[in-house]
Amino acid sequence: MDPNIPKSFNLKNYYEDLTSTYVGRIKFFFNIINPLRALVTDKQVKDSQLIINNYNQKNPSGKEKIPMNENEITNLIEADSIVKSVIHPDTGKPIPCIFRMSWFVPSNLPIILGMLTSRPTPFNIAFWQWINQTYNAGWNYSNRNATSPFTNKELAMSYIGAVGASVGVALLGGRLTRRFQTTTGSRAKQVFLNGALAVSAMCIAGFLNLYLIRSAEMKKGIHVFHNGVDHGISRKAAEIAVFNSALTRCVLPLPIVIVPPALWWLVERVKQPKNKLSIMLIDIIICTIQLTISLPPALALFKQEMEVDASKLEKEFQCKIEPNTNKPITRFMINKGL
Repeated sequence: MDPNIPKSFNLKNYYEDLTSTYVGRIKFFFNIINPLRALVTDKQVKDSQLIINNYNQKNPSGKEKIPMNENEITNLIEADSIVKSVIHPDTGKPIPCIFRMSWFVPSNLPIILGMLTSRPTPFNIAFWQWINQTYNAGWNYSNRNATSPFTNKELAMSYIGAVGASVGVALLGGRLTRRFQTTTGSRAKQVFLNGALAVSAMCIAGFLNLYLIRSAEMKKGIHVFHNGVDHGISRKAAEIAVFNSALTRCVLPLPIVIVPPALWWLVERVKQPKNKLSIMLIDIIICTIQLTISLPPALALFKQEMEVDASKLEKEFQCKIEPNTNKPITRFMINKGL
């Protein structure tokens, strides 16, 4: 088919089809977290927003299929991916650079380097866990559902609770890990056994961090929608959104048990590293690969735009009527956040 011949295209339908399956959502998030997007300039963002605005002017309802050639479709999808990776969907404002999805891997590398190179004293462990969990708290907050504003006091209390609880769990898990960890056998075996011991603490810490940093959402509620119409604020919807988002933080560390040991096994088949520097460099490379591989499947566990049964919400939402059909609305849409 000639790429210059226009064909019907709808951006909303494209994303609905892509994110309708788990594999499609993984593909979507691999595109969003691409570290190369960390290099996107303000001009590229503005140019991308202009492309999106021009498309929306041609398709104000969002439901029409617009005649576009292959290059126009490619440019539109790329522009929309850039906007989605930089601009928060609720506030319409740029997400702080280091808390964007594309910065997740680059931002974690200095933290990993600090953890690997510091002596495992109680102070160093507590310090790097504080840095790690503070970053996680900022990342969770920046990618939340932002329809419920936080006061400075609420944010401070959420931060203290989230970081305090997750650091405490991480320290306790680290202590138990060191008690039972192994230094015998191949590096791959050590990484597997030690990773298996540590991952449970990381799952709990990650869950608590997100759950507590977004606790104000559950107190105030978030907006629920049907066919693009805002039907009000629901605390039960917020509880569903925050809980499902927190579950993704339990999934995020799981590849630690599989990916690093498998990569170390391959490294040892080629050449057994002898000195500490070589081992540390390989650890950093493997951690980079592991972070890149683990984030999209975790985020893709649930749709960001989730459908929620009206029966799971407050009674006021169970009595809502669809204006066009006069039938009860049985399902609403919410922004889960990431």
